[in-house]
Amino acid sequence: MPAKKEIIGELGEEGLILPTLVNNALAANDRIKYFFTLLQAAQARAESPHADFPSLRVEREAAGIGTTLYDRVVGDAEMAMEGVIRIPNASQLLSEVRENLQEMATPLLVRDDAEASAFRERLETLKATIPAGEGDLVGKAAIEAMTAGQRGDGDSVHLLVMDMHKALNRLQGDLASEVIDGAMAYLLEDEDRNLVMAFMSGVNRTSPLKFDHSGLGTTATRNGPKLIIQNDIGMTDAHVLVITIEGRTVTITYTDIHMPRLQFFQGLFEGRRVRWADTLSKKGAATFEKKIYHLSTGTYTAQDDDDLAQFLSFAGSRLVFLIDWNRARKRLRNFLLTKDAVAVLKWAADHDFGHMGFLLLGGEKMIYDAMEMSSRVPMRYGEPLHQILGRERSTEYFQWVLRVSATGLLAHKSPLLIQDEIKAELLRYFRSAHEGLMEICEEHATLTISVATVVREALQHIQRGDDVTFIGRSARRAKKWESEADRAVTAVRTLSRKIENAAFYSQLIFTADDALDFLEEASFYVTLIPSVTSSRKINQSLVEMAEIAERSAQEFLKALIASQHVYKGYSRDDMQEFLQAVDHVLSLERQADDALRLAQKTILVESRDWKEMQVYSDLARTIEESTNSMMKAAFLIRDDIMERMNR
Repeated sequence: MPAKKEIIGELGEEGLILPTLVNNALAANDRIKYFFTLLQAAQARAESPHADFPSLRVEREAAGIGTTLYDRVVGDAEMAMEGVIRIPNASQLLSEVRENLQEMATPLLVRDDAEASAFRERLETLKATIPAGEGDLVGKAAIEAMTAGQRGDGDSVHLLVMDMHKALNRLQGDLASEVIDGAMAYLLEDEDRNLVMAFMSGVNRTSPLKFDHSGLGTTATRNGPKLIIQNDIGMTDAHVLVITIEGRTVTITYTDIHMPRLQFFQGLFEGRRVRWADTLSKKGAATFEKKIYHLSTGTYTAQDDDDLAQFLSFAGSRLVFLIDWNRARKRLRNFLLTKDAVAVLKWAADHDFGHMGFLLLGGEKMIYDAMEMSSRVPMRYGEPLHQILGRERSTEYFQWVLRVSATGLLAHKSPLLIQDEIKAELLRYFRSAHEGLMEICEEHATLTISVATVVREALQHIQRGDDVTFIGRSARRAKKWESEADRAVTAVRTLSRKIENAAFYSQLIFTADDALDFLEEASFYVTLIPSVTSSRKINQSLVEMAEIAERSAQEFLKALIASQHVYKGYSRDDMQEFLQAVDHVLSLERQADDALRLAQKTILVESRDWKEMQVYSDLARTIEESTNSMMKAAFLIRDDIMERMNR
């Protein structure tokens, strides 16, 4: 084993018992924190008697306190009078706070130096301020004074506990008697070393993913029946992980100032039979990044020794993914919905890529640079990428980015090369966005077919003399589909402004939407027919026109689908299929012209009054106009393909 550090020699013979004293002091620190939480929860329960509060049994057991006496403290706490709380077993509870406070201080008072003198003076002063708890009565002000963590408000027992804990951690590091795969360890038994090695195998496997970031310092020690492993994770005061192993039961105690990161940490253990107790939110010191931090306790029972070692290794391997997690989440939220950003980080952790590589390469600035290079117009900071590519493709892209960032840096690739690869990949995604725009155009064409179908069916309904209520229902359906089509038009016009060479799609769907609007207008005119004297001859001619319009919309959709194959790289058969569909649209437009002339002649001859003539004339005109718009849209897509082939 490595030689003990210099401090051992300075302490003299009495210092030989110091490791045990430090071990006991750290255990006392856990007990005091539990008692503080118990007092604060009892106060909150007394002030809000109708609210639900946990008994803190899990926290008591994690602190190594065997008695169940304190499990009813929170539930039975009540206001005795203004500013005074009745807390069961208050006298014994507060006595234990004093005793554990003294036990915490013991190893720190061994040395006769300025720090020891300062701790001794503070200890004597503050112990005197701890109330006696006679009659189970404790002043609210006394609890708040004892547990206060704001340094600007004067000294407190809580502040003394925090300062002594920091000093004990430093002393623990100085007293480490051996290093096990990077973990500073002392007072271990033979069987402990294999468990520490298992935990460190996980830490060391993924620690390269933090790159040059600090953190993941680990200490291990034995305290009676328990092996305790502590990892500081990062630089934040309240960001600590403590793992306690007793037999084959593992207790994970995790604290964090960010609730989303705590929930993310719990999520890393999905499917691994970890039972999490209710998360507690506690008041932290004034020096914390936030005044509130959160504490979570999870329990895992291993099936055998191999299972225990595998779980410890897995737990150790997850810690690197917590470093700078909140910063990465904020960077990704510039482009993704919050839940998608968290899902990407979860995916990157589950696949052992992490997010630090992405941050080192520039984070959101790198992506904005790529977006400006790939899009038609400059992107603004905070403009979501998912509004351009869609949620699924944006999520897929960022999964790729986090993977390539991590693997590239680990392989010692040039950062500039990795950044260029990320920009090039986004350019490919923007190009694939053209396919997404065409898919929206296809959805719009499907809605056009649906509206044309209800016009034709409604006219046939009138022709057969069926229930006229069907006509009104059909018109309402057509109106609903028109609203959906309008949203598709808006989506294409918005996205096409962001994508290089995508203005064509906006023009295409805008022209095709004229056809749908004419057909929806036709469905309205159909509702007016029952209110006038209908003519079977006129109605038959309009049914034929509606059938032509329906076939025209169907052929236009075929042209759109066929064009996708042509854009991707066509064969002669692909081009033939596309051109045939376009030709059918043009042919149907000519048929609609002929049908309109025939219908107009029939309307003039068969109409019995001016109202009938007006309704049928407007209906015939709007149906024919829809085929004109289909023809114009077909010409647009044909010209675009021919122009691309020419280029």
